[in-house]
Amino acid sequence: MDYYAHTVQIALFALLVALILRRRWDSIHSIPTIGYSLPLLSYHSAFKFLRNARQSVEEGYARHKVFKIATLDRWMVFVCGPEMNDELCKLPEDVASFEEAVQEWIYAEYSFGAPEYNLTIPAIHGLLVRNLPDVIPHVVDEIGLVFEELFPQEYWVELTNLPNFMSNLAARIVNRVFVGAPICREPEYLRTVTTYATDVIKTKVILDLIPKPLKPLIGNMLPWRARATRLLKHYLSADIADRQMRLDESSCKDKPDDFLMWLAKAARDSGGSMESILTSILMVNFAAIHTSSVTVTSTLFQIASQPEYIAILREDILDAIKAEGWTRGSVNSMGKLDSFIKETQRWQGSGIGTLPSQVLKTVTFSDGTIVPAGVHVHAAQAATYRDSTVYEDADTFKPFRFSEKREQTGQSTRHQFVSTSPEYLIFGHGKHACPGRFFAAIVIKIFLAHLLLRYDVKMGGDGSLPENVTIGTSTILSSKAKVLFRRRQFAHA
Repeated sequence: MDYYAHTVQIALFALLVALILRRRWDSIHSIPTIGYSLPLLSYHSAFKFLRNARQSVEEGYARHKVFKIATLDRWMVFVCGPEMNDELCKLPEDVASFEEAVQEWIYAEYSFGAPEYNLTIPAIHGLLVRNLPDVIPHVVDEIGLVFEELFPQEYWVELTNLPNFMSNLAARIVNRVFVGAPICREPEYLRTVTTYATDVIKTKVILDLIPKPLKPLIGNMLPWRARATRLLKHYLSADIADRQMRLDESSCKDKPDDFLMWLAKAARDSGGSMESILTSILMVNFAAIHTSSVTVTSTLFQIASQPEYIAILREDILDAIKAEGWTRGSVNSMGKLDSFIKETQRWQGSGIGTLPSQVLKTVTFSDGTIVPAGVHVHAAQAATYRDSTVYEDADTFKPFRFSEKREQTGQSTRHQFVSTSPEYLIFGHGKHACPGRFFAAIVIKIFLAHLLLRYDVKMGGDGSLPENVTIGTSTILSSKAKVLFRRRQFAHA
């Protein structure tokens, strides 16, 4: 009897597992598919998505509120339009985790190491949000030095590989705030943080192609994190030790109020180590360098291809700084420059999807679509930006679209570059809004403002806007485009 009872128990358990798997199978395959669903044919769709994700997502956006597309290692589910974007954003973290999706997407365990303590967010809130006005003079000073040292003089000079050039400049400017001078100007230090930002992407590309069981083996063999941490320790260990010592000196009058101090404080409060501080420096550089350099480069491409707007932007900048110079208030009042940057990001569509969320518990969306646990869901960002029901004349670049909206009653702050909404997701939205966006926007706007006041800019070749390259959901700016710069005779600083 025991034998038969045991057999029945095993059979019932197997049936239960089968039903659970069947339910998950039915759930994922009940979601509309763009391309093929069948196991082998789905790889055809995955390779098509790798080559032209924008077209596939726009097709799904036009036909469904929720749809899925096959990639090489999983299904990607997309939600469509502001209402669904808002619904995705409002899912509880224990139902759909933004953090887990991001960690898995960039393979954070192998890129940055197992998360010991989260020091970055407290430091960002401390210095780069609450104390942002104190940061601006350092940003302005370093940008001024960058232009004097690295930009061309009174004749037209052609710069190529602008994304790489701007990445190096962004690294120096943001690290004036992160680690201070003179370290922010050390070539080897800058090479370490900019190279590591690229290494994170290389890690992702490599591990995306590796079968899941082998990912830990290969991921732990990759050398870049250990090398970057070792180099950072060489440059920063003395400064970090100094900040840690000064934390306990309550009477110290010259206690620095910089990013390293905020990281040291966060480490002390949570029990973090020197290693966790160095990891936080790598993480914040990865985010800041990428965001700043990509936004500056794409906006410069747009300005250089439409130079008729330069005079309007210069007037906007001069009007803003005339009264009080370079302050947070004056930078925020550069409405036309702010709008031009924001419209460029909408128009060029810097990413196919955003608001990544890993479903932890089965989700039923308002349209009835059921998404099972384990699936990654994204908002169809670029398709939303070209939706004519969301944006009037969505297929037209209108540089002052958002500054005109801000002139309407009660709309003065809603349409800023840093403002998030279900319609505009460059910096996420709601509880997933990027806390560092205010610092990033300040750096971007001050840099572009200085450049436009000091330089004439035009696109090389036939003068047209260069085409971006899309690989999967990632958009890569042209490295072959040529932009010409010339110092103005009566430049304003």
